[in-house]
Amino acid sequence: MFSLSSPHNHTPYCDGRSTAGAMVQSALWHGFVSLGFSGHAKQDFDVFYAMDEIREASYIDEIKRLQSQYAGQIRIWLGMERDCHSTADRADFEYVLGSAHYLPLPDGTMLPVDGPMKMITSAIRDHFGGDGFAYAQAYYMQLGNYISDYCPDIIGHYDLLMKNNRHGELFDPDSYRYRKAATDAMDQAIKGCDLLEINTGGMARSGAHTPYPARKLLAYWQQIGGQVILAGDCHEANQIAFGYELAASMVRDTGFKKAAILGRHDTLFEWVEVV
Repeated sequence: MFSLSSPHNHTPYCDGRSTAGAMVQSALWHGFVSLGFSGHAKQDFDVFYAMDEIREASYIDEIKRLQSQYAGQIRIWLGMERDCHSTADRADFEYVLGSAHYLPLPDGTMLPVDGPMKMITSAIRDHFGGDGFAYAQAYYMQLGNYISDYCPDIIGHYDLLMKNNRHGELFDPDSYRYRKAATDAMDQAIKGCDLLEINTGGMARSGAHTPYPARKLLAYWQQIGGQVILAGDCHEANQIAFGYELAASMVRDTGFKKAAILGRHDTLFEWVEVV
């Protein structure tokens, strides 16, 4: 295992359950060298899931206070997780984690791809002709274009839509059609950001057996020159390092020689050898 760090953590300012202070204390207990907070950025729909202007201001103040309080003990970074449909400005943050939680539908609604299974299956039936592959292709095309255009610092939970497809309920993840949609989007995304998180949040909260992205997609990312960073996507302080040993083994097994961590000083990223 290499130096512990995570750029992806949530607090009650969005949908997290533990305070930022509790997260820092847990990170220190686990031996983290750095920790990033990534509150869900402002958006004009599903407003209770993300920060609004008031909560964003309070979040920024709190993280800056913790940066001062824990200076010399752990480097804390102020970030945001910006969905592709967010309205947030990156200027007030030290880094941006770019992700896609929603897929716009022809009726004008936003489909949360990690939402209730019944909602997903109804949308596939009503808007994609019952074709789960068409749904996946639309998701990946949106994600690839967003990352390429917006150029975040880190790409978040690349294959999030697999949360509702762990047993192939919606489409076969080993099929050529799915793999091509996912890897084509990687070819597009890497033009805007070459750092992809290996996200263990689904293991901690949803019963997933492996992190995002799937091993085969991670291997493809390595082949095209991408880089990786471990991320807990943590919502509860006691899960801050959940699944990290498996994630670290995936880094090694898919051919990466180094991985990023959030910097311990003033540089956003450091690179550590994979051993």
